[in-house]
Amino acid sequence: MGYLSLTISIQLALAHPNDISERATLSPVSVVSTRNLTGDLKLNTEELINKTVDKFGGNGSCPPEIAIYIHSFNRDESEAGEEFNRIQSSLNYNNFIIPLIGFSWDSKTDPNITKSWQEAKINAENNGPKLANFTMGLKEECQNTDIRLIAHSLGAAVIDSTLVRLDNNSNWNSKIASVHLIGAAINNQLIAKNTPFGNAIENVVDKFYNLYNPKDDGLEVNQLIENHDPLGLVGAAKGTAPLNYNDTNVAYEIPPFSDADGDGNVEECFEKNNSVLSRGDNHCGYIGFRQPFAGSLIDDGAMNVVVRDWIKS
Repeated sequence: MGYLSLTISIQLALAHPNDISERATLSPVSVVSTRNLTGDLKLNTEELINKTVDKFGGNGSCPPEIAIYIHSFNRDESEAGEEFNRIQSSLNYNNFIIPLIGFSWDSKTDPNITKSWQEAKINAENNGPKLANFTMGLKEECQNTDIRLIAHSLGAAVIDSTLVRLDNNSNWNSKIASVHLIGAAINNQLIAKNTPFGNAIENVVDKFYNLYNPKDDGLEVNQLIENHDPLGLVGAAKGTAPLNYNDTNVAYEIPPFSDADGDGNVEECFEKNNSVLSRGDNHCGYIGFRQPFAGSLIDDGAMNVVVRDWIKS
């Protein structure tokens, strides 16, 4: 294998109280981070993959499936860890135990939110090749393991870049078992047939799911700022999507709570500007909701839909 500029920490994501801990054993989770890289940092890909396999399979054996979650815009390392733990909890709430990799990327770069957004879009594109290389190494080591990707918000741009890179790599001859975009903050025209992303969806992925939400307050802001129709707000334009692409409206899965991570800060998901009034309003609730200031999971967001799709496929 080649070399990959990544750091990896095999660990539980940040510890949070979990009200389902007695009901189900939490799935194993590790974090692959591309934050704070320097030009001199090069880690052996084979070593990274071996650590992941040992964590998830044990004794060099590979698990039947692995999920990789790519977090959203404006998340520092700690906030990304909270998301990894919350999605892990929501999957377990649905009695679906799957090894989970949290892909932690530099999506929060500046106190100025406008500057940070512009830089994060560039970082998302640049992280695609890194995730593609990691995915290739993982699939090479674990040929019979199904790899499932999930991305929230601007994490969808990381998926775009990743799949296009895989599609253009002659050494990639496998398929991603499934991709779920949830609240995708990218232009819905990007997935059209005969575009780089559209072609990659057809060539690289077995099942591609877009969970969209026409009530998403954060994506309504994105629509105004970017002057396009976000894929996570409106879905694909009629007749434009690849054959293996599926749209599902999940507005009804997002309860009318303002604070998805339960930390008391309602500015992080646009609730300061647009109060949560009805189901679907919250941009950060797709992966679940915590009890305010307690940390325990009180709702699984749209993760039951993700699990249902996995079971069907």
